[in-house]
Amino acid sequence: MSEDIFSQFFNLFNNDESNVNWELAKQINNHITKDEESIPFELSNNEINYEQIFRVIELKSEELRTNGLKPIEITFLTPKEYGQWFIESIKHFNFENIESPELSLFGGIGGNNMKSSIFGMQFGNLAGLLGKFSWGLSQFGLILPQSATLGINQKNFNAKITSFEANENDLTLGLFAIEYTTLCLGNYSQPFENIMNTLTKSSEEMIENLKDLNFDMNPEAINNPNDMFANISEVEGIDPSKIFENIAAPLSFYRSVIKQKSKDLGILQDESIFDLLMDLSFSSYESPTKDIETKISELDNYSDNFLNYLIDSKSTFSIEDILGNSDLIPTIDELYDPINWATRTSMPPI
Repeated sequence: MSEDIFSQFFNLFNNDESNVNWELAKQINNHITKDEESIPFELSNNEINYEQIFRVIELKSEELRTNGLKPIEITFLTPKEYGQWFIESIKHFNFENIESPELSLFGGIGGNNMKSSIFGMQFGNLAGLLGKFSWGLSQFGLILPQSATLGINQKNFNAKITSFEANENDLTLGLFAIEYTTLCLGNYSQPFENIMNTLTKSSEEMIENLKDLNFDMNPEAINNPNDMFANISEVEGIDPSKIFENIAAPLSFYRSVIKQKSKDLGILQDESIFDLLMDLSFSSYESPTKDIETKISELDNYSDNFLNYLIDSKSTFSIEDILGNSDLIPTIDELYDPINWATRTSMPPI
């Protein structure tokens, strides 16, 4: 190798990207998913035409399309590739609007470079988590990613589809529709701002932990770059599941929106397929996301009922209004009792 480990380490953190160190995010994602391999399709019906299913959804979803980028093709990805696809799909977000005095003032290892690197660490961990453990964006209600390609995490897609005793064509159509719908909603940036605000707080906590770390910058002491990433990934405050923990209510609401809009496509006679696919209680594996999945799952019925309340009460705010305004997103107490939300949102600003 032309560069020693120290030079690689320095160059990875010393970057010109003022907002997010995307190269660092990519490398951390690659490290987390390095042992994951894609597996062959296990569906019993080898005649399933995935491209045709995608085109059916594309045709039926005309009303969902906004001014944002819409997927025009579908591709199956390995866990590592899926994490990389996620990273690419969120680059359109305006990260300059995310302010944090603590991050801006932190100059212990390079000021702005360190700030962008911290965000790079966070997104790398988040991408790795999605690639390794999730079936897709809809699992956590991640509304923001935009891509001309609908990325499907092949390994976890297989595990998801084969875990149910139902028609494989319907399950595939349902899961594709859910993921397609999520991407079509990527034009709304407000949902992701909730995640970014939480991520910023966890980054500030992480800074305090990084200050206590003793980085050995002697190139002779850094024998394996994987050790560096392993140590970084274990720093308290960078755990991506923590990003979701404090926003379980909004994520549950976003998931209900995704599910309802998928049903509105009218592509399945049995709409309960969507409920089945989105039910997090059916997860049969242990992963770092299990606790947050449980918290979100406990709110799902309340989120579904909240959407019903919007219709039954003839609310002046539509789902689109709520997605476009973070002040309208229901809190956990308002999911329990939508009347509290109606009271709050009907009051004039102070």
